[in-house]
Formats: sequence, C-alpha cells, structure tokens
Amino acid sequence: MKAFVFPGQGSQYVGMSKKIPDSSLKKELFTKASDIVGFDLLNLCDNGPMADLTSTENTQPALFTVSAIYDLMLKEKGVKPEIVAGHSLGEYSALFSAGVISFEDGISLVRKRGLLMKSAAEKSPGKMLAVIGLKEDKLQPLLDEASKEGVIVAANFNSPGQIVLSGESAAIEKAQSIAKDFGARLAKVLAVSAPFHSPLMQPIVEEMSLHIDKVNFSKPDVPVVQNVTGEISEDVKTIKENLKKQLTGPVLWTKTLDTMSNSGVEEFFEVGPKNVLKGLISRTLKGVQIKLAEEIFNA
Repeated sequence: MKAFVFPGQGSQYVGMSKKIPDSSLKKELFTKASDIVGFDLLNLCDNGPMADLTSTENTQPALFTVSAIYDLMLKEKGVKPEIVAGHSLGEYSALFSAGVISFEDGISLVRKRGLLMKSAAEKSPGKMLAVIGLKEDKLQPLLDEASKEGVIVAANFNSPGQIVLSGESAAIEKAQSIAKDFGARLAKVLAVSAPFHSPLMQPIVEEMSLHIDKVNFSKPDVPVVQNVTGEISEDVKTIKENLKKQLTGPVLWTKTLDTMSNSGVEEFFEVGPKNVLKGLISRTLKGVQIKLAEEIFNA
C-alpha cells in the first residue's frame, strides 16, 4: 500500500524549484500561484532571498506549490497514493492530493493562513524548540517549569523521542536552558517565524475559520489522516473542523504514521522538497520503504 506524505515549514530552501524538471505543468501551477499571491513565486523559490522565503506568508504557498507539482508528476508516472497525510502546512497539500480542495483554493488558503500567522506572531512573538531524547514522563514537568516564564505547549509529536515545543520566547528559552536537566539529549530552536500550533495563534482562528468555510471541500478520493487526531477523516465537515483546530492544536505525527502503518502502508513517498519526513518515518516505523519525490525526478 502506498502513502503520500507532505512536508510542512522547515523544508523550504532557495533553489528547491530548480529540482523540478521544466514542464508545462510546472509553468502552469507557478503562474497560477503567482497570480493569486501577487508576486513571482517561482523567482522567490529559485533565487530567494532565504529570509523572504522563510517568512511564513511566503513559505506556505511556496511549499504548497512545489508539493502539488510533485504530486501531479508522480501521478502522471502512474504512482498514486492509497492514503495521504501532511505535516502541519502539509495537510493542505494532502487535501489537494486527495481531491478535497482545488489548487487555486489551496493556494488562497495557505497564503491567508501565512498572513494571519505572521500578524499573530507580530502581536505575540514566540519560538519553537525541538527537544530530542526527552522521556514521555518528563515532558509535563519540563512544560510546568518553563511555563513560569510564559505560554508554552507541546506542538509537534514528530517521532519517538522528538517533540517540538511552541510558545512565548521567554518560556522557550527557559525550556532550552533546562531541557538537559530533564534528560533531553538536545534542545534546538527551530528556524521558523512564528509559534505555530500554540495558544498564541488563537486570535486568528475565527478569521481563518471563515476562509475555510467559504471554500468548497469535496469528499476525499483516498483516506486522509489529519494532524489533530492522528486518525482518518472522510467527512467534509470533520475535515474542516480539524483544520481549524490545527491552528492551535498539536501535530500528532507519530500517531499519524502508526495509523497509516496499521492501514497497511509499506511504501511512503515524501512529496515535497528535502527529506525531513523521511527521517521521522524511519525513526517511527520499521520495515517500510521511503522514497523522495526530489530523488525520483533527479535520478
């Protein structure tokens, strides 16, 4: 059984679009995306600068576009998913792949999501911290101690032994300084521009929900595993509600992978730039194949 998985923010890099072979499909989707966001998205992906590409209102449509092109290219080669999931932003790419949303609606949603997240971060600045090697029973004590400095929550459960925290800068800095005292091997601040999947995103939930509700969602062609439950969602109303919850709720990626594995997945395709999800899958599941879209089209 084949699964497509789509990466989120952190997978972007200047030149990622150059790895995509030139084709009418590539030109068409980048043109459509550029028209919607209002600037030359291909030029940003090709040439940067990285600071602009990493700003969330640009990162999100850039990654969505690159992932969508790889998705369609794989399908043109006869490689089709039987189940899909995406990490954070990647969930929108997964919904496109499953036929739930159109490309145009997807670009519009992730651009709006990025703009709203940027505005929330400007009002309530924060950071995200990857914590490696922390035992499960030490997570809450760490959060309790760090929360004395401000809002902090577990945002991403990425793989056994890798959790990402999100919150106010002072609380994240405190968590980083004491993480090893609680048994973590490493605590590293991530290169993202906002405290995603935390209560600091609550001010944008209402407006983003309105945009989600305006878009026509279709019943998925293949099962979609969603972030906030780690379970398959097939009902359109449920899919929309889980997208809204995802703004402030955690990404249950380990549970997502377990659900896919239990559904019979033996072959994963990371549909997007880099290999971030490959690493998470290999640390979570044994005996599965993991292939990268970038490598398939640059062999």
